[in-house]
Amino acid sequence: MSAIRVPVVEKIFSTNAKIANQNRQNLTNKKVLAINLMASPGAGKTSFILATIKRLKDQFRIGVIEGDTAPVTIDADKIISAGMPAVQINTGGDCHLDASMMG
Repeated sequence: MSAIRVPVVEKIFSTNAKIANQNRQNLTNKKVLAINLMASPGAGKTSFILATIKRLKDQFRIGVIEGDTAPVTIDADKIISAGMPAVQINTGGDCHLDASMMG
């Protein structure tokens, strides 16, 4: 059996990339630093964010956009309890936030 090669004319994520570039430009224009933190469930993302907030809250304005595959707000609630604004986005089962979810 031989392999079949299919030419790809357009990048699969080209629409997402365009929106991501617009988001990046908007953030740059507003002098906002955005950090994308991704890891598997239970890796310590929320603990890391809370520790970062504790260390930097007096030097920077901080906000968190929390993406979750389920409609629970446990992590966003922890961020809010630490005194920071947080927004929960339900990804509908996706393990990441697409650029369109941020725009």
